[in-house]
Amino acid sequence: MAEVIVDSDGDDVSFSGISPFSLKDTLQCGQAFRWKANNTYTDTYTGVVAGKVLKVKQEGERLVLEGPVDDDTVRMVWDYFALDVDLGGIEDRLRGIDRFVATAIDFAPGIRLLRQDPWEATVTFIISARNSIPLIRRSVELIAKEHGDPIPDSCQGDIGEPFFSFPGPQRLAGASIEELLECRTGFKAPYIKEAAEKIASGSFDLYGVSDLEYPQAKSKLMELRGIGNKVSDCILLFSFGVYEAFPIDVWVTRIMRYFYFDGKKVPLRVISEFAHEKFGDLAGYAQQYLFYYARNKLGAEIRGLE
Repeated sequence: MAEVIVDSDGDDVSFSGISPFSLKDTLQCGQAFRWKANNTYTDTYTGVVAGKVLKVKQEGERLVLEGPVDDDTVRMVWDYFALDVDLGGIEDRLRGIDRFVATAIDFAPGIRLLRQDPWEATVTFIISARNSIPLIRRSVELIAKEHGDPIPDSCQGDIGEPFFSFPGPQRLAGASIEELLECRTGFKAPYIKEAAEKIASGSFDLYGVSDLEYPQAKSKLMELRGIGNKVSDCILLFSFGVYEAFPIDVWVTRIMRYFYFDGKKVPLRVISEFAHEKFGDLAGYAQQYLFYYARNKLGAEIRGLE
């Protein structure tokens, strides 16, 4: 892995030596939901991370963080985008393991798995059950707007409305089911409130999950209502960096059947066991490339495989 170089250019901060890297595919592949493309500059994205409004863009093979920003924000961006991970080495290993994943990587190289806040990821992926990406985005933004805090010195576009931080478990524990339903969370509203109450009270140690091995961590998360196999794997993969996790949704089911099971219908358990045996500690990376390829390349070709 090349050395990552952090440099300043006026108020902006750039990160180089991070190839392969695709900002667009990383932020639009369905792992994070609070990023929006700038309508004027399509390579620039604005998002809210850890209560801060960030504006980032890709210039060649560099990630540029628009300033002014302090050192803590620079370190946070480094960690959030997992710039310490040798993604080139991971992609090379996966290409050597499987030709179908190699095809998916070649279609969209440079997708980094983000390190998101576990609490925000927990709520987000509870919402994701039986939901589309646009509707997930809408619900997450409504929760932030209705229950989060306005971020000082921030505004959205020409209308001057503030950005909002994502509310912590204490805040959502105090929200009523009706208030959560107003955020378009549907049948997941009671699950969100119950998780918030348990985490806020200390009866469930969410951040302690990071100390557990993958099977135990998965089982622990599934103690919370509304968290099953897919949601627990999403939380582990996209916030705790557990790269063994292999979330299986409808798109992953389709492409796994298409590539590995001759289109035949097989139980999700069989798909999971196959993926873990084949990809091992890189199952999560394989999943993300396959998921993105399924949605953006194969599309209608595999839509009937559910």
